[in-house]
Amino acid sequence: MIELTRKQIHLIRSTIRQALGITSARRAPIVTFRATPVGLLIQSFSDNIAVEHRIEGDFRPDAITLPYEALQACEGKRNDQVSIQQDGETITVQWLDGGIPQTAQYSHAEPVQVPESPPKLTGIDREFIPAMAEAVATTDNESSRFALSCVRLRGSDGQIAATDGRQALMHSGFAFSWDDDVLVPGTKAFSSQAFSNAAEVSIGRSDEWVSIQADSWTLHLKIGKDARFPNMDDHVPAVHAAISTMILADTDAEFLTQASRKLPAASEFNAPVTVDLNGSVAIRAKSADQDVGTEFVLSNSQRSGEEMRFNTNRDYLRRAASLGFRQIHLRTAEAPAFCRDDRRSYIWALLGKDGAITPDAKLTRIESPCDSPKPSPQRRTTIPMPNTTRSTSPRPRAEKPASVLAKAEALRDSLSQALTDTRGLISAIKAKRKQNRLVESTLRSLKQLEKIGA
Repeated sequence: MIELTRKQIHLIRSTIRQALGITSARRAPIVTFRATPVGLLIQSFSDNIAVEHRIEGDFRPDAITLPYEALQACEGKRNDQVSIQQDGETITVQWLDGGIPQTAQYSHAEPVQVPESPPKLTGIDREFIPAMAEAVATTDNESSRFALSCVRLRGSDGQIAATDGRQALMHSGFAFSWDDDVLVPGTKAFSSQAFSNAAEVSIGRSDEWVSIQADSWTLHLKIGKDARFPNMDDHVPAVHAAISTMILADTDAEFLTQASRKLPAASEFNAPVTVDLNGSVAIRAKSADQDVGTEFVLSNSQRSGEEMRFNTNRDYLRRAASLGFRQIHLRTAEAPAFCRDDRRSYIWALLGKDGAITPDAKLTRIESPCDSPKPSPQRRTTIPMPNTTRSTSPRPRAEKPASVLAKAEALRDSLSQALTDTRGLISAIKAKRKQNRLVESTLRSLKQLEKIGA
């Protein structure tokens, strides 16, 4: 019996899906759980890619093969236990879902056979994983011309290269253990959580396979010996060949990657935009059913060289920015745009200049937020010390706490005396009023006596 958690199976199933490119329209492979005294190997294979996951531990030797759908059935986000056991030709999978026991049964199948890793794997820069993920994003699985679904690994300068015929990306500086060019199939495994979070990466090659190990995961990529790959290096010009350069500020690059998707015509073929490098750096777009388009002004960016106005697919412009390039070089308004740094080159084809959107006061104008100006450094000034020999007016000294307390006590006493005097005055007024009433009463009595005597 093999026991794992639903959370472990979720990660395994997700990585296998990305590695083998499993879709609803593509038949899912089988998965073998191969237990050994030193660990558990989970293996799957499809066409020219194999994937393997190693879990260390003491397992009773066994090999159980399940359909991919079995992992979908029992996976989860919690650490509930899943047990897998075989009884003859029947495999039973049991787990808990919301505290309710679940059981599924499957028929036995022959175990998966994956290629063996080369005897020696060499450590490689961890940057290899994200570089391969970007290269795979530049391939074209639908192309029948050249091997555009492949990534080229060139041993002479450690270069990774990929193209879909409209854009190309090259990343050099890796150390491979071979000198020739090797073509391997593109796989989205490099974008998966399992590979992108790997701390240690190593690579090796046999006659038929390139094996890449990332922590506990291993990919085996079949070498395309008969495939043809275009020569891209000759198509990337030197920087000095450019007559105009679009210089992106970091804040504008972020603004561009987010806002360009919201410009008109985003869903139209080639998602066209016009880039105008004139007095300012502006990007304009207008859909076919609009009379007035929209203009984005990159407030913090600038042009170097000649003025230039060109049309491009916004996705490539946005990708150049997201790859971290901040200088986009141009030779003409229709020659491919290109970017270069010390290890990478990115190039893409521009659209025809016909239909370029020219400046118009009617355009809806949106400006990127201006960078806050940096505060100018404050000059340090030296304040001269006063001449102690010269007569100066004495500065008032702060009163001591005892002096303040004495004043407060004096104020209290004075208020207390005022209160006593006020009470005395009120009593005198009351007595005076009482005396007045007594006099008035006596006068009234005398008047009455006078009437009686008469």
